[in-house]
Amino acid sequence: MNAVVAKETFAWKARDTHGRELSGSQVAINESEVAGTLRSQGLFVTAIDPEPLLQGDIKKVRTSRTEIATVMSQRRVKRDDVIAFCQQLAVMLETGVPLSESLKALGKQTKQKEFKLVVEGVYREVQGGDPLSAALSRRHRVFPRIVVSLVRASELSGTMPLMLERVATYLSSERKTIREVKGAMTYPMIMGFTAIVVTSLIVTFILPRFAKIYEMRSASLPWPTKVLISISDLLISNWMYWIPALFAVCVAAVVWYKTPSGRSVVDWLKLRLPVFGPMFAQLYTTRASRTLSTLLAAGVGVLDAIGICRDVTNNVHFDRLWSDMEENIRNGGAMSDAAFQSKYVPSYVASMMSSGERAGRLSQVMDRVAAFTDEELESRVKKLGAMIEPIMILVMGTVVGGVAIAMLLPIFSMSKVISGG
Repeated sequence: MNAVVAKETFAWKARDTHGRELSGSQVAINESEVAGTLRSQGLFVTAIDPEPLLQGDIKKVRTSRTEIATVMSQRRVKRDDVIAFCQQLAVMLETGVPLSESLKALGKQTKQKEFKLVVEGVYREVQGGDPLSAALSRRHRVFPRIVVSLVRASELSGTMPLMLERVATYLSSERKTIREVKGAMTYPMIMGFTAIVVTSLIVTFILPRFAKIYEMRSASLPWPTKVLISISDLLISNWMYWIPALFAVCVAAVVWYKTPSGRSVVDWLKLRLPVFGPMFAQLYTTRASRTLSTLLAAGVGVLDAIGICRDVTNNVHFDRLWSDMEENIRNGGAMSDAAFQSKYVPSYVASMMSSGERAGRLSQVMDRVAAFTDEELESRVKKLGAMIEPIMILVMGTVVGGVAIAMLLPIFSMSKVISGG
């Protein structure tokens, strides 16, 4: 009697040859079958996940509170926990501990409860016969797509300890890069927010008290003070109008950003802003170079590697670069041709990529590119921080100081205020 192989319905997302995102579902035995079918149709797979309904009447899956809590917990997992998980799992596997026992031990020793749920779920699925890559792919909020791809490659090559160590190194470098960029942007945001709050408090709470004094004295006020008082009156007397209007503008901005045109404009500004544009372009180049180097060295296909680069840059204008690269490769061309034509990729990066392709050492060359651009990005961030600090102090001093001076100008001519002149 032949055993009946249970099939599942898998939801998938992919991109066609023009870079357009497609989605659908397919009944198959496993994710590999779905990926093979999609690739045979000329599609580039970006995500495959089991749908919450098994075929037939074998069983029905109902979303429980535990499952919802598990999904929500994935959003609260820190990248540091993932890095430590990969490092510890690599060490345990290298010393000969079986995969299931390693996962079980890591699940017991994990202190962070959200990540503990994730590790225990991975252990149960691996214990049930699923590959580690499949278990990780179902938790894409915790484990990035590049991690899943590298683990899948290691399962085929039998080099999982080495690959997990490479994953940890990659994630550590990414964390360092992101922290540098966030650090450069945090200071001006804090200073700008402080300036807005201080100015608002002065205009809405302190200025009206001075305005009453000036009114009682029938003082002749300078025009800066009159403008400031008019703004204060407008904010205080019409708060029931401008607060809902401000809220509506914020909601409209968020909705607009989620549209293709809004996303395109915001991504364009990221690359074109006078101070931050070069930093974002350097960030995308660094992340893409590091990703290409790591994936190609692990034996991941070039087209799959380019698809993952599309995820790590996450900018619609860089998406066009990846689409051009995919088209060049399918037509027998070189990746570097698209890099030379892109206005966002430095010419030296395109030249090094071209040299690596001709020499058959693209992964090693991209590793050197990633190291160089990372150092350049770090230097750029430091210069940016040194430049922004005095600028923000000057701007904040001008705004807050200007408001304070406009408020106190009549006091400087106190004799006229007292005489009512």
